[in-house]
Amino acid sequence: MSEFSELVKRFDKIRTYVRDFYIYGFKTREDYQNKSARTYDNERRRIESWFSDYIQSDYNSERKKSVAITIDSSRISVNPLYSVWKSKSFTSNDIMLHFFILDLLQDGELRSVDEITDEIQINYQVLFDSQTVRKKLVEYEKSGLFTLYKEGKQNLYGVNPSVEEEIPEELPDLLNAVRFYQGISPFGFVGSTILDNQQTDNDLFRMKHDYLVHTLEDEILLPLLTAIKEQKVVSLTIRGSKRGNVSEAIGTPLKILVSTQTGRRYVCLRNRRSCRFHAYRLDTIQSVSVGEAEPEFSRHMEGLLRNLSFCWGVSFGSKRNPEEVKLTLKINEETEQYILNRLEREGRHGTITRTGPGAYLYEVRVWDANELLPWVKTFTGRILSFECSNKQVEAIWRRDMERMISLYLGEEDF
Repeated sequence: MSEFSELVKRFDKIRTYVRDFYIYGFKTREDYQNKSARTYDNERRRIESWFSDYIQSDYNSERKKSVAITIDSSRISVNPLYSVWKSKSFTSNDIMLHFFILDLLQDGELRSVDEITDEIQINYQVLFDSQTVRKKLVEYEKSGLFTLYKEGKQNLYGVNPSVEEEIPEELPDLLNAVRFYQGISPFGFVGSTILDNQQTDNDLFRMKHDYLVHTLEDEILLPLLTAIKEQKVVSLTIRGSKRGNVSEAIGTPLKILVSTQTGRRYVCLRNRRSCRFHAYRLDTIQSVSVGEAEPEFSRHMEGLLRNLSFCWGVSFGSKRNPEEVKLTLKINEETEQYILNRLEREGRHGTITRTGPGAYLYEVRVWDANELLPWVKTFTGRILSFECSNKQVEAIWRRDMERMISLYLGEEDF
């Protein structure tokens, strides 16, 4: 039986548990049917250790313990979910080799792979294979920790100077920029790690609307951004958010969209199978595999930009032509100018026409009129008429209005 450890080998293993505890919360062991009870206990113990200051426990009506993460983003200086990124497991050889190499190169001298391997054996009485040392040096050179120098056919490695040594005067201002970046940008855990290395923290900024859970999607976001930059095809493994069904989508990623209302992030993909644009939520994507180059990338991007002009949210619908929506509102022109201002501000690409005293017609063409319904319902009490070319959407709106009236007035009065 393996011993419990707070460290994890794979980020995707813990990502689902952290998301469930943070977003949904209050799940008991019995709610996780796909994993064993022991797996649940281990993941729960990790989460309780990482987020001990934010854990809330409760017992349901059946006296079963449930655990949730409770965080007020406006009161914290650093996203506590970054702890997940800082908990990657390592072997004893990894950690020993890390410190041995850094210790050897602190004198500023350049050394070859063989020289480093020999000196580790002499100074620390530990024998490493030269190929293992070479891989570690190449890894650190790519990450910017070391610099590679060519001397004939020989590769020599040296430690890069620290930021404090190179630009000491600019360091305070740079750290202020990092303090802001780590809380507002994708891959903010990088900024948080920099602050940790500088033994400082964020004592300047607090974010009112901070979507902490975004950091759990950054492992998915990075290969998607790489594929967009390199104009390549990707294969996505997607788990449905409602039923949990696993499916695959192959296509060209073109754009990352972020909802200003819910904070959810989506990737716009030109699906190869359907030859249509689709938006997939990043939190439903389990893995991303980057494939070959897409020769039609520019043409697909032009098509996406044309189609986005008819998107209310992120849905591209299922039809070839946009759906038309007409909403007539009753507005007091003397006292309710703010309603007109709101229509203009929130109406996106729609048009507003005055049809008579106190009557205004809002018209818009969108791919999926279903996305408008929550917004349309916020004008309840002012709506004179609602029409949609998609009669199913119109029927849904009328049904919802009838249900609301029956709830307030009762079946008999209605």
